[in-house]
Amino acid sequence: MSLDASLAPNKKAGIGVEIAITTDHVPALQLVPDEVAEHYDAVATTLVTPTADIPFVALCLLERGTQVEIKSTIVTYADGRRGRFKIRRSQHETLLVIAGVYCFAVCRDLPDRPPVALKVVPATTVDEVIHSWIDSSGTRSDYAQVSWGSVFDATEVDR
Repeated sequence: MSLDASLAPNKKAGIGVEIAITTDHVPALQLVPDEVAEHYDAVATTLVTPTADIPFVALCLLERGTQVEIKSTIVTYADGRRGRFKIRRSQHETLLVIAGVYCFAVCRDLPDRPPVALKVVPATTVDEVIHSWIDSSGTRSDYAQVSWGSVFDATEVDR
């Protein structure tokens, strides 16, 4: 699958991570185009259980039909700070209503951004680490920034 060259670099990188996760790491997740579902990226097509490489937080399994939003960030920014996941308020509120989950990925900062750590977390648990929303000035939904350190232990990322 080739990506549209006109996409912003971060959007292109995020789509690349979504493809890698659903192809190489969790093939039971099927990507859902933005035109079909704006608030999540994938749906579990069969029962999904945790593994040593993809732990789950606060749940034992993903039932078939569970909606999954895939969020990725890099290990560190150029200034040395840990990467942050950008969570859109409207998207998060929808995931809360539909009992959706996030699949978080921390990635190397290379053109193909391979994931170095993955974790599945229910939206209700993520709600506990969102402390405030940042105003987008009406251009898009407000958002929160969540450091990967709020989701992962450093040993999970630095292995």
